[in-house]
Amino acid sequence: MPAPTVKLSFFKLNVPDMDAALAFYRGVFGFEITQTFDEDAFLEHIMALPGQEAGPNLLLVAYKDGRDVSVGPGHGPVGLVTDDIDALCAKAVEAGANPIVPVFDMGAVRVGIVLDPWGHELELLQFGAG
Repeated sequence: MPAPTVKLSFFKLNVPDMDAALAFYRGVFGFEITQTFDEDAFLEHIMALPGQEAGPNLLLVAYKDGRDVSVGPGHGPVGLVTDDIDALCAKAVEAGANPIVPVFDMGAVRVGIVLDPWGHELELLQFGAG
């Protein structure tokens, strides 16, 4: 029996303040909402980058009961590729991100890591550098 076909679909981040999270991810990275689920227990926005509406998508979720959604140590970063890592890192920091690994060269790749304002780790990459 052949293996089932699989496609990466989304990354989901729980956030305590949906308006602030939307402002951050729209303003810094250019994500836009493609679909919204406003349920009794939560508000969820499915977001995509321009030209990548089919995904993979970033989903932002805010629970309406005020539960703790602080980020713990059991996860890795969300990776984003850019053509200008220095400008993107600066824009993210200006918007409230915390730079935890300054931009550095790793062969032909430049890498920088920031935490979004809620502690989610974002690994930024620029290929073809060096």
